[in-house]
Amino acid sequence: MGRLDTLASRFLSLVVVAAALLHPGCASPDAVIAIDRPNVVPLPSDQTLPSLTLDATTISPMFTALLPVDAATVAALAVAGNLDIRQAREAVIESEGDVESTIGAAFPAIVPTALFEHVEGAVRASEGDIIGVRFDTFSPSIAVQWVLNPGRILANIAAAKKRLSASEFTEAAVSAETLRRAIVGFYALVLAQAEVGAAHQGKIEAEELVRITKFQTQVGVGVLADELRAVARLAERRQDVVLALVAFYEASVALGDTLNMDPGVTLVPSMAELPPTHFVRSDLTIEELMGFALAFRPDLASVRDLIEAAVADKDAAWWGQYGPEFAISYQYGGVMGNAGNVEPSRAFPPNLIVNPASANGSFTGNPVADGLIREGVLWGSQRADDRSDQSYGMNDQQRITAGVGWRLSLSAFGELKMAGARERRAAISGEQAVARVKQDVVRAVKASEAHRELIGLTRQQVDAAVEALRLTEANLSAGTMTTLDVLQSQDAATQARLRYAGAVVRYNQSQVNLLAAIGLIDSETVEAILTGGTGQGIDHDHSASVEEDPRGNG
Repeated sequence: MGRLDTLASRFLSLVVVAAALLHPGCASPDAVIAIDRPNVVPLPSDQTLPSLTLDATTISPMFTALLPVDAATVAALAVAGNLDIRQAREAVIESEGDVESTIGAAFPAIVPTALFEHVEGAVRASEGDIIGVRFDTFSPSIAVQWVLNPGRILANIAAAKKRLSASEFTEAAVSAETLRRAIVGFYALVLAQAEVGAAHQGKIEAEELVRITKFQTQVGVGVLADELRAVARLAERRQDVVLALVAFYEASVALGDTLNMDPGVTLVPSMAELPPTHFVRSDLTIEELMGFALAFRPDLASVRDLIEAAVADKDAAWWGQYGPEFAISYQYGGVMGNAGNVEPSRAFPPNLIVNPASANGSFTGNPVADGLIREGVLWGSQRADDRSDQSYGMNDQQRITAGVGWRLSLSAFGELKMAGARERRAAISGEQAVARVKQDVVRAVKASEAHRELIGLTRQQVDAAVEALRLTEANLSAGTMTTLDVLQSQDAATQARLRYAGAVVRYNQSQVNLLAAIGLIDSETVEAILTGGTGQGIDHDHSASVEEDPRGNG
């Protein structure tokens, strides 16, 4: 008994040591290189481009009410209630559960058991004889079982932790993408509002032209064809207003979907003018921007972790097929029961059940009745033999088992082949992600450069087209120009206004896309830019420092 207690104590000590080694908080975290986030926000004074004038007086609510919003408000609402972000957060919790489950699988299992057994009839004795028995047994016990493949367990834990890290980066990537999409959607709403304003201004100019041509026709200095042209143009401009409002409402619904808001609420920009907003300094080189993107894009970090998880999964597959599996079990319990017929049988043998008063030993002339009588005598004899039953109280019982084994199967080749393919696919996905990141940076940089140049050019176009329209309308009143000249000038002015609005809005969108492409978009940085702050971080000549990874991952 004392020897069993000693073995049990040693087993429990082994469990405690293993728990200390496997617990993630006890392992010293590896040192990693942490690069400080650079400050790419331009100075507030770097606002040299003309602003876009906005007018929301011509916009009516779709169903309920108008809700004025600005870019900073949109950024705050985007990260607060977006459903995609909430889904990503739940994925992180799921990955945390996977890590805890994987670590828990490395620890012993506690197995409480209560077994009741009733046996009646014939069994084989240890000598090989077939004997009749009837007994009951009750065996309560509790066991600690530990079965593990150390290599596979450690590889599975490493893979689970990398997948958790990847899900955390994915959550950050979803938040960044939601923030980018929300601000870009807000600027799309601004452009739709500018298009409504341009269409409304064109309608006013068309109405004035109709008034002038009707007056000229009435006084005899005009022709009916000019008046009809003006009326047709007015009808066209009214159609433009309706279509522009439809596009505006569509932009409002799209932005409301990103913000998880009631689609019946009409969102409208709250500012009177929209300046071209610089989200990224223009003095940064393409090499610096590429470096920021590769270092700070959370989706790229997620892909890197998934590649490392695939490598760990391959290691787990190898250990699962070729690694040793250890099994240790300690069980403590008891056994109690009741047994019948524990002494040799004294019942009458069937061949001795006879009627001594009959010459042939039968009890009756009817064979069926005679058989029933014989069976009755045999049953009674057996029942009388049950007086030797014995009962046993609860007795302690301890068992310790230990072993090691290997599982070798032809399926190992297929398992390792699949694991290797998954690892290579993850690596290819990483290459594709890097290529997409570089493409995002290049597209955003070139779009910013192009639309920045277009803002100045389209502003000149607007000024010239509006002045030309003013002069044309004055000359029409003086009779030196025709209605056709005015119509052409109106078209030129409307197109110039739309081009200018598009240039300002798309420049802002390209700047937001560039900030997201280099992985530095977040609510704090965006708020600092939109409110005229300097942002967070340090100068773009960033430094590197060695610190501990807060997740304890290398």
